[in-house]
Amino acid sequence: MKLNVLTAAVLTSGIAMFASNANAGMTTDGHGNVGYDSYDECVMAVKDGSAKFYTPYTYQNPMRRAGEATVKKMRLSEVMIPQNVVNSNNLGTADYAAGACDLGVGQSNGRYGVSGALVGKYVPIAADMPVNVYMDSDGNPVRLSMQQCDNHFGDKFPTPIISEVQTLEIPAPEVEIAIVEERTVEPVLIETNRVIRPAKYSVKEVIIAPEDQVKRFDTTAGTAVAVESSADRTVIVGQEADQDILDNTEIDQTFPVIRVPNNDVQEQFIDSDMDENMME
Repeated sequence: MKLNVLTAAVLTSGIAMFASNANAGMTTDGHGNVGYDSYDECVMAVKDGSAKFYTPYTYQNPMRRAGEATVKKMRLSEVMIPQNVVNSNNLGTADYAAGACDLGVGQSNGRYGVSGALVGKYVPIAADMPVNVYMDSDGNPVRLSMQQCDNHFGDKFPTPIISEVQTLEIPAPEVEIAIVEERTVEPVLIETNRVIRPAKYSVKEVIIAPEDQVKRFDTTAGTAVAVESSADRTVIVGQEADQDILDNTEIDQTFPVIRVPNNDVQEQFIDSDMDENMME
């Protein structure tokens, strides 16, 4: 991460001096949402507490695009920006702990952005804004949208705000060590904060498996799914939900997630300072 001591000094000691300048470049739309003429003005307003975070005022269900396999509802602060997106956009952070200041855009791909008055302005987005996280078939996030309205941001990921702690942080040198993955199949209990709609659907367990280990068979009751694990070659048989059920079913319960690994053992390089939970 690039060390920017000057920015930190301005944010910590010069807030009072620039507060009036930030408000001078502010635009308010008919719904009370605001935008700023520049990214720096938006960040300053968030830092000094004068910013009004964007509040959606329409309602739309999630709508996946090509290459998006699933969608998950999260808070913006819970999302980690993929490293390739951080690198390609020269972002100073990979998280939304301090929220975002995003360039407002209009309608595209069947969804709205911000109101017309805020298009081209930098709009403050709260760290706790509920968002839709669209993921690829490997479970990696590829795009975010506002959860209530499914409105899109200026890009696939809104521009994050660098927190003051991150600005002053000097990272330790990265050391790579070679490890060999241990291939195991075991249930992991996870918790969600979602409700089931419609109520007749329930979740007993979730199985995540490579595509080449999944076999599907059409039956009168639906699609039967057989998953062959690489550990003991056992076969697990269940049913596969229709795609619109995956889009509209929300879960509020704890359930086991069984991850079935590939048959091949591969060598990977990881950072030596990763904790044991991430290495497993």
